[in-house]
Amino acid sequence: MMSCHRFGAVFAFVAFVAGGLLFAAPEAVAQQTCSCLATVPASEDAIGRLTQVQGDVQMSQAGGYAGVDAEAPVYAGARIMTGAQASASLAVGANCALDIPANATVKIDPVEGGMCVSLGTPATTTVPASSEPGMLPVLLGGAAVGGAAALIIGLQDDDDAVSR
Repeated sequence: MMSCHRFGAVFAFVAFVAGGLLFAAPEAVAQQTCSCLATVPASEDAIGRLTQVQGDVQMSQAGGYAGVDAEAPVYAGARIMTGAQASASLAVGANCALDIPANATVKIDPVEGGMCVSLGTPATTTVPASSEPGMLPVLLGGAAVGGAAALIIGLQDDDDAVSR
């Protein structure tokens, strides 16, 4: 009977952790996806260029971020950020063209077979940093699933008959 309770405690803990992951914020577990996968010849230094720039557009440089204009070369590993009233157009390799809207970030990372160009735009609503959900959804989800698991284990027939 002691092993049944140990199994129940282990099961409740596993259910608690799984529930926490299940109810976690999607941003916490999101992975990078490519807006386009560019095939780039290995012989070139620059893998692309900005074809159009309007407003405040910054690109990562050796010493940090710096403002750029149209026709600026783009290199592997670059990060491009547009300001509130800015936009840009990007061409990478022969098969990837991307319009970058205001308040967006583009990452250009080497992957097997080419360059992953990913566009990240902020949500339509601005949330102050102090109001991020943090661990609360994880804990509440874990508690809900763990409680349900504990209830199921508690309702099991342990064959503890009073008389035989």
